[in-house]
Amino acid sequence: MVNKPGKPKSKRTPVRLRHKIEKASAAKQRKTRKLAKKNPEWRSRLKKDPGIPNLFPYKDKILQQIEEKKRLKEEEAFRRRAEVKATGAVSAGTEHAPVAENGDNEEDLLDETMTDEDDPDSSNPMAALLASAKAQAAEYGEASEDDDNDDSMGHINTDYGLDASTTLSQPHDSSRRSFDKVYKSILSSSDIILYVLDARDPNGTRSREIEREITAADSGSKRLILILNKIDLVPPSVLKSWLTYLRRYFPTLPLRASTPASNARTFEHKSLTVKGTSETLLRALKTYAQGKNLKRSTTVGIIGYPNVGKSSVINALTSCLGSGSARSQSQACPVGAEAGITTALREVKLDNKLKLLDSPGIVFPGCTTTSNHISSSSARTKKKNDDQPRLILLNAIPPKQITDPIPAVTLLLSRLSASPDLMQNMLAVYGVPALVAGPNGDMTTDLLIQVARKRGRLGKGGVPNLVAAAMTVVTDWRDGRIQGWVEPPLGETDERGHDEKMVVKEWAEEFKLDGLWGGKAEKGEKTDGEGDAVMVG
Repeated sequence: MVNKPGKPKSKRTPVRLRHKIEKASAAKQRKTRKLAKKNPEWRSRLKKDPGIPNLFPYKDKILQQIEEKKRLKEEEAFRRRAEVKATGAVSAGTEHAPVAENGDNEEDLLDETMTDEDDPDSSNPMAALLASAKAQAAEYGEASEDDDNDDSMGHINTDYGLDASTTLSQPHDSSRRSFDKVYKSILSSSDIILYVLDARDPNGTRSREIEREITAADSGSKRLILILNKIDLVPPSVLKSWLTYLRRYFPTLPLRASTPASNARTFEHKSLTVKGTSETLLRALKTYAQGKNLKRSTTVGIIGYPNVGKSSVINALTSCLGSGSARSQSQACPVGAEAGITTALREVKLDNKLKLLDSPGIVFPGCTTTSNHISSSSARTKKKNDDQPRLILLNAIPPKQITDPIPAVTLLLSRLSASPDLMQNMLAVYGVPALVAGPNGDMTTDLLIQVARKRGRLGKGGVPNLVAAAMTVVTDWRDGRIQGWVEPPLGETDERGHDEKMVVKEWAEEFKLDGLWGGKAEKGEKTDGEGDAVMVG
């Protein structure tokens, strides 16, 4: 049909053509988004305020009103700051008035302060509050002693109210006090101590001073077992070497207390499964409890560095009670990848013969890598700065308390550089080429820059955020995505006496530790001449 003159042509288009245009538009938008993700240049997600249009008739008046409000707001803030300073000066003058007028010495003022604190009816409300708090603390201490003497405790989880938040990366004095409270409470009430170690660095999470105190407590009636946790993060050969080394001192058991984190690079241990290792440990504890024939339940205290898996050990033991029990279907203790999840002592009853005592993580003093006595304050500060990277790699410090993770990455690189395979595996995790050393031989900056670009840790203007990139590396190390471990000491002379060797042998017999998990030799094993089992392939 021919269109009549003057009649406009139809603007309708075929559906095929319209869909073609829509597909091309969508493809262009996808390509733009993809290129934007690869572009390292920083871009704000917030849309820019267009402001007041120039053609708006009252633009000048509105801008003047905005400036006036801003000026009034600044004046009000300045006035408030002046009032606060004046009030502070008046109160400070009132506090120091008795010293200026009466000329009393510090001892008299101290005596007056102590008198006010002892009198709860004084006019000072803070003194009355302090006296009330002291009275409640005394009552609580007496109640705690009565509870410790009571042997018939329920199976409900008990929080003793010991706040252990100061035990992690706090000043030396406060962490030492918290250590005394938590550790002495566990040592006094436990028959067996499970000392949990990280299989990647057992000596780094081990304290010889603690071991000596445990063996000397109650005339040597306490029993100590070393638990080598996170064994899936080390190869079988390294695990066997560490078991052989540690069994020279105390009975040692390998344990897989939990499943690894996502994307963790683990090693396969055929017979050392989560169920198998936890059942072996539970069987050893029950054997000891039945052999002692105590009229009360045997208490098992669990100690160790933060984030070595103490609560996971309890959850693994409770999961062995049977699929029908309510305890096995839910975790007895809360766990997490970060340090500091457990903040108080917690009691979990397994059965009539066994009860477990979970504890918050403690950075024990007198560890094998640090000295016990430091005199000057500058030396203490230097020691703290030197220990910070080591504690970060041991996952003993919560991420929120890490101020500078870059030295920890430097320490990690220095350890991994000893093995070309481990260094190559770490570079493969981030997909970066070989690192280039700086003028002073430091490769940390090059690694962090490449990690920041790969993981999008960029600041304004596309500048790499080295601190955020370092936290990424520390997190990947904590979760096992970066492989690394410490080899056991070689050529170390055995300084144990005959009595100590006999004690270790007797303890192993009390728990009946044999075969793959124990100290006696079976088929497929050989001994090193002193009764210590050495597992062979």
